[in-house]
Amino acid sequence: AGDQNLFTSIYPTLSQQLPREPMEWRRSYGRAPKMIHLESNFVQFKEELLPKEGNKALLTFPFLHIYWTECCDTEVYKATVKDDLTKWQNVLKAHSSVDWLIVVVENDAKKKNKTNILPRTSIVDKIRNDFCNKQSDRCVVLNDPLKDSSRTQESWNAFLTKLRTLLLMSFTKNLGKFEDDMRTLREKRTEPGWSFCEYFMVQEELAFVFEMLQQFEDALVQYDELDALFSQYVVNFGAGERTLVTKPNERSDFGDP
Repeated sequence: AGDQNLFTSIYPTLSQQLPREPMEWRRSYGRAPKMIHLESNFVQFKEELLPKEGNKALLTFPFLHIYWTECCDTEVYKATVKDDLTKWQNVLKAHSSVDWLIVVVENDAKKKNKTNILPRTSIVDKIRNDFCNKQSDRCVVLNDPLKDSSRTQESWNAFLTKLRTLLLMSFTKNLGKFEDDMRTLREKRTEPGWSFCEYFMVQEELAFVFEMLQQFEDALVQYDELDALFSQYVVNFGAGERTLVTKPNERSDFGDP
């Protein structure tokens, strides 16, 4: 969200550098930490992309929302940017999306061309006061991202570390919720109308996620569990249990064993 032209100018460098350094991925349930490289797909902010209540998808909605601005004028901030940021955050709150980051790009050349002198309170401070409350780390500065200098590289490194951390936090949280919902769905398998086909699609999506992260053993576990679950259902069906049908008085999704 925010300044699309600004993001477009930065995107080539961002997409190249983001997956360069690995991150340690720690998960719950006593699982061993793993090193992964994060590759992200960036899409323009649209309200219809935000998850709706009951949405069980994991790959089709954004995890982390980023607002980009290079505003360095307090009058411009008051007139346009502040209002735009307010609308953006209100939409996120309406969809219970709490994972976001505001990036202020500082360009020394633009500052030098300004005729008015900025007050002591910078734009970054104003944004933090207006929108970040106690989450001051949710507003970061990226200094001259297109210049070739040590200062620029230091700024990039700090920004990329923050971005990787927030991406991984948000992804892990959403993954955990997805797994909890999947377990709840699996526990209902003895209830009338439960569909193995519908459940298969859910756990298959989890397998796809692990494949994207190149965690192939974890992906294989998902298919092994599906195979075992289906095999048990075939056995139960052959023994006379009719819970395979999705609705009463309809034939099984899988035909006769």
